[in-house]
Amino acid sequence: MPGQRYERAHCQACGCEQAAAISAKNQESYPVEIREGFHEKTWDLSHSGGHSGGGAAFRLRRKAGGKLRGFSAEPGCPSLCSVGDRCFFGNFEALDQVTNDFNRYYPDITFSYEQVGGRNLEAYLDANAGVDIMMVSAEFMNAKDATLPDRCRDLTGIDTSAIDGKMLKSYNIGGVQKAIPMAQRVTGMVVNTTLLENEGLSLPQNTQEFLSVLAALKEKGYTPIQGPAGKAYAELTQGEVNTALCTDMEFLESARAGGQMAADRLVSVFGLLDIIRDNGYTDEDLNASLPEDNYDGAILNFFEGKTPFWICDTEKVSGMKKRESKSEAFQSAPFEYGFVYVPLDEMGSYVYQEPWFGFAVNRDAADPEYAMEFLRLLATRQEIDTMAKVKGVPSVVVDTVQADIYRDVKSPEAMADRVVNTGTITPEITAKWYSVTRAYMDGAYDSPEAAARDFLSAVE
Repeated sequence: MPGQRYERAHCQACGCEQAAAISAKNQESYPVEIREGFHEKTWDLSHSGGHSGGGAAFRLRRKAGGKLRGFSAEPGCPSLCSVGDRCFFGNFEALDQVTNDFNRYYPDITFSYEQVGGRNLEAYLDANAGVDIMMVSAEFMNAKDATLPDRCRDLTGIDTSAIDGKMLKSYNIGGVQKAIPMAQRVTGMVVNTTLLENEGLSLPQNTQEFLSVLAALKEKGYTPIQGPAGKAYAELTQGEVNTALCTDMEFLESARAGGQMAADRLVSVFGLLDIIRDNGYTDEDLNASLPEDNYDGAILNFFEGKTPFWICDTEKVSGMKKRESKSEAFQSAPFEYGFVYVPLDEMGSYVYQEPWFGFAVNRDAADPEYAMEFLRLLATRQEIDTMAKVKGVPSVVVDTVQADIYRDVKSPEAMADRVVNTGTITPEITAKWYSVTRAYMDGAYDSPEAAARDFLSAVE
């Protein structure tokens, strides 16, 4: 473009730096090409002082001569507030991919990032006016007496046809779409497939095959199942329990009433944990020594090559590829591995899925029009799919081809039942299952029945 140069643009309002197109003339209009499927029109973005002054004023006008509309941006650039209860992103390359694409259309927009704990989000919003886009958790959006959805704008007008409807429903509060899911979170296990092959074993497809493989590995000197004590036992069995709560109304009603039917089914789950513990298929002391966050140290432990099955979720898997080079053991003796569901049913696996965070527009956004425009781009098939794959987690896009490590994540043959949480599984239920399973394996209950009753106290 005539008179335009590219350089590092410094935003005086927030101190961030972002690659941007800077015009040599203050009022020059930039023709912006909008890819097919994002907008039907071509827009001009006029730069009016922007980052070179004390504030910023952005004008968005139609090239074809439509009405000019303008709005002021305070404190000077749209801000992106990163919020979550399971992880907090200070460096989110996958999101940078989308912001860079957005800057192709609107080169004067700069994004700043803040990290905020999920439980502190509303207090943060009260103290920091003008946050435009929030990263939210479905757990907090669907929590009992949640007020966070009231702070989120209605996204119903955004085209979300590329996204799995069940994933969208997790952020549909009272019939209003409040957030766009960015990816899936699934619990399961990473399996060292090379180790199994070298030992003459096949990947188990159901409970009996799983127990047989565990027995064979134990006999060969392995500790087959590994994972931090505070997470492994819950995530090993979470699929069956949560699937039952979400799909079996008789079980759910019995659970809410503290009924015997629900207690009996949970007793059978604890019975499976007994089999795994009593036969030495896992080692409680070893699990207690693993890092509780189940991330960097746990990944490197798996790369030592001696762990057949590592219990984790897809968030942890997302960090594996970049840590291969950090493991001397893996570099000297690389092996194949993949993420699979835990096969705890005779028909396959109970598959419980939930959104791995989502993006919402703040009700009190300083730049709501640009914020909504950003989410329109984010919700397109290419952007939402690319973001998940760059991050290394399963995509929420309908009929996408998952990364090879997740080749079984949407395979119907691997599923006995599949459910996406749309609010039934509350943060309280999740926390209770983690604490009860850990306490049960530590011998804190007199019986499986007592553990089951304790868990049911959290189901409302």
